[in-house]
Amino acid sequence: MITRRQFAAHVGLAAAGLALETRAAEAHRWQRGRSPWPLCLDTATIQPQSLEDKIRLAAKHGFDGLEPWDRELNDFEKQGGSLEDLGKRIRDAGLFVPSVIGLWKALPATDAEFEANLPACRERMRQARAIGARHVQVIPWFDWPKVTPAGTLDRRKLAGFYRRILEIGLRDYDLQPAFVFLEFVHDLRTIDQAVEVLEATDHPRAQTIPDTFHMHVGGTPVSDLAKLAGAQIGIFQLADAPADVPREQLKDAHRVLPGDGVLPLVEALRQLRANGYAEAISLELYNPAYRDRDPDEFLPEAHAKTLAVIERSAEPGRP
Repeated sequence: MITRRQFAAHVGLAAAGLALETRAAEAHRWQRGRSPWPLCLDTATIQPQSLEDKIRLAAKHGFDGLEPWDRELNDFEKQGGSLEDLGKRIRDAGLFVPSVIGLWKALPATDAEFEANLPACRERMRQARAIGARHVQVIPWFDWPKVTPAGTLDRRKLAGFYRRILEIGLRDYDLQPAFVFLEFVHDLRTIDQAVEVLEATDHPRAQTIPDTFHMHVGGTPVSDLAKLAGAQIGIFQLADAPADVPREQLKDAHRVLPGDGVLPLVEALRQLRANGYAEAISLELYNPAYRDRDPDEFLPEAHAKTLAVIERSAEPGRP
């Protein structure tokens, strides 16, 4: 087991070691040279289109990747579709799959719950691999829409569960599992708690997934992103929060487009640059007002506003 000091050193070395890799990534810039990161669309952002239509729409409106949900893959297979063929369709559209959401309740409270849920996790990893996903999101136990109170989950136990999922994903599915921290899971809602799990996992491929909205509601300042090396972030979820809703009342349905709210997203992306982060930025919105709009009218605005925030993060002194 590595110590905290060794873990901190590992973070620093990982960030330094990524310098050459990051410069190489910068040489292949995305969005026609306007972004160092590929821009991904979380498929839940637009509803109720079919998965095939979401692929078409994401490609049509300039996104580089697509982040689908497990229920969409389940439905596609139940209707007789081949996930391998779907993956080819995604690639033929010029897209890739940085992540799939997700392995639900994969980090529970007890060993019995973990073992009972493991077959479902394996099935979801099979599906994610079939479409060519790079990552799969590992999700702690919560009873939606209830908040999981502090003291429900033991972070050292979560780390043990996550290590097992990580090893299975890497070994059996050539897939990188990365765990999320969520504002409504009080035992895993902040970057500090995520770093504790990463440390206890004691694995060089351990990764977490920050989400700017969950960070804000859960009380994590964007400056805390400095506690993660770029290689410790699987994918970065981006959304803004409105000014007219108190933080303690915010729900996922309040998410707004980047730049339309009050979150310091430019600061967050500058920190990602400093960390050497080189994976995807995923636009993640569950706002019913956006879902009610024609996606051919909404997605150009969504793409433009997200890219504008990314570009501002490259300009020193710009808020």
